[in-house]
Amino acid sequence: MVPDTQPETSPQHLLQQWIGDLPYQLLLLEKVLRPADVPFDYSAKSLDALEARLLEQYDSAPEERTEFVESAMAYLGEVLLGIAGGAWGWNTRPVGDLPGQPVVWPDAELELSPVAPMLLISYALRVRTGSAFAEEIERLRQAVTARQHAVPGWEPVKEHTPHVDPGVRLPEDPALTAWLAERREALPAWAADAFEGAWRWNFHPDTLDWLEAVMRRRFATVEEFDASRDEPFVQGACWYMGEVIRRNKGAVWQYIPFDPDAEPGAPGSRESVWTEVPFVDQPDKRLGGAAIPLGCLRELLLEEEVDGRREDRLGDVLFWFRPSSYAHVGALLKRMGMVPREKVDSVLAEYAEFAHNELTPHEVPGALEEFGVAVSAHGDDVDYLEESYEGILERAAALTDGAVTITDVRLREDEEDGEVLEFARNGVLVTQQTEHQSDEYLDHLAIAEFIGHVDPDPGDDTRRFHLVDFVRLRDSNYDSYYVFATPEQATVLEKELGLELR
Repeated sequence: MVPDTQPETSPQHLLQQWIGDLPYQLLLLEKVLRPADVPFDYSAKSLDALEARLLEQYDSAPEERTEFVESAMAYLGEVLLGIAGGAWGWNTRPVGDLPGQPVVWPDAELELSPVAPMLLISYALRVRTGSAFAEEIERLRQAVTARQHAVPGWEPVKEHTPHVDPGVRLPEDPALTAWLAERREALPAWAADAFEGAWRWNFHPDTLDWLEAVMRRRFATVEEFDASRDEPFVQGACWYMGEVIRRNKGAVWQYIPFDPDAEPGAPGSRESVWTEVPFVDQPDKRLGGAAIPLGCLRELLLEEEVDGRREDRLGDVLFWFRPSSYAHVGALLKRMGMVPREKVDSVLAEYAEFAHNELTPHEVPGALEEFGVAVSAHGDDVDYLEESYEGILERAAALTDGAVTITDVRLREDEEDGEVLEFARNGVLVTQQTEHQSDEYLDHLAIAEFIGHVDPDPGDDTRRFHLVDFVRLRDSNYDSYYVFATPEQATVLEKELGLELR
């Protein structure tokens, strides 16, 4: 029989320990050790800046250099695996006092030897050319290209790195579906109770400060909180906090039911804090965040004051959640079949310099428009009303792949209805009453009404235009966005991008 556990000095145990520490090492590099000018997007280009930083760190204190090198090893290895595929392994040859070191094995079909990130970093520090990482990347790319020439269509396969690589969201449990529906329905009553009728439940990140203040006033001790954890007020607070995270960072609600066969302490077991409690997670993002709102609210009452004040805020949890980006939105649209790979690649190439940069909530629908699945109506002043309406209608019609044509757009005066917008949909005249405060601003209520005329006939195509609702941050734009999607696609976009589609 094979023993269930390996000795602590065995290669298997050491490898498992290294892989288990990878999320921590990567977060340490990204959040603490990485200078602002070093990208953290797992691209080959980011290694140039990382190597330059390592050369600068060469003369720093030994403990600082060691910490930075260990985190750089984790990042370097993950980037190499992203190019050549393969998996982490362990080389048993001792390195000083260490019983070996982690290595990355490229995809077996490349027939390459493993690469040791530690040795590659040591080489870079010794030669000090600033191009050691780039040369290794080029070597791996040449091997991949040669294999693709021999086997057209071949792509290297990277083994999943737990808690680092994107994963798959859990199937929505009926208990979670019912809980979410109950909480949404109870929101008005809960908000009136929690915020004393004030308009503070707009899901802005700052409202978590108000929620924190309410929780501290409501509960003096953990015992009081625990006694009320299943009551509507606490459950509503859990939902609201999770929604703030979801809508601002693009997380999803998840739920793990009790599993009698789960190992003790594993998710699904009675001992796990993740069992039978709604939580928000980012399974489709590298190093995505996860949080149990119930636990976060409870921890507020466990914190100790330092110098008469509390160090952490409830809103600080947002720091650990990874925002959406052009790359993330493109990957989701490609996975859903809404956009072909060629279109995604072309958009990401156009916006390469900031493809991995953070998208705030109002920028996410703008990204959908760039990928060709949405249209927008400008919220600021426009030069000409009629031409602006015509542009919106024509761009929307173009998304229907010829199912709908819009012609003869005209904004005219009407004795009874005032200003009227009229256009021909597939040759049939459509009229829409409009109201303008000035001749420079569009009537967005009218747009919300007439955009439905660009929907394809239901029997032929289930796609339609959905008005996008998103969290309004300070200094954000007020453009209106309409996503063209099937009901099923709209549901996924809502759940994974933090949007509300109507």
